Amino acid sequence: MKRKLTKIAFAAFTLSALALVLTSAASAPKKGDYDWLKARLEVTKSYTIEVLQAMPEKDYDFKPDADQRTFKAQAYHIAYSIDYFERALSNPQAAWNPGDENSKSKEELIKWTIEKFDAINKMILESDASDARTAGIISYLDHNAHHRGQIITYLRLKGIKPPNYK
Repeated sequence: MKRKLTKIAFAAFTLSALALVLTSAASAPKKGDYDWLKARLEVTKSYTIEVLQAMPEKDYDFKPDADQRTFKAQAYHIAYSIDYFERALSNPQAAWNPGDENSKSKEELIKWTIEKFDAINKMILESDASDARTAGIISYLDHNAHHRGQIITYLRLKGIKPPNYK
């Protein structure tokens, strides 16, 4: 009798677990599926802005060698790529037309970068989750970290202590 009850309990547990898995997998994604990313998105924004602010405007034209972008061009590339990723997450055929990467001042670049971060963060946080969108978000965050790391190196080459990583 005890053995029969154990088998019944195990079968009931297994069926309950299976039903939970199947109903969870079958439910449609909801708006706000990326709420778990909110803190990371905000830290990415604030840390990148701190790095942009750390370079004096007089040194925004600095580049380590002739083959590298200027700090200004790197900052422009960061802001433009945020704009691009926001468009590409909704339209994989989004065009890449960055324009003159040395055309904006430090103040204009920081303002533009803040606007682009605010727009993409809002779009991500209001999006339905999907594997393709998640892959795009990871690419966006990776790309931003890559170029932010490059400009941190520029700061160090100028003898400027970069902001502490968050």
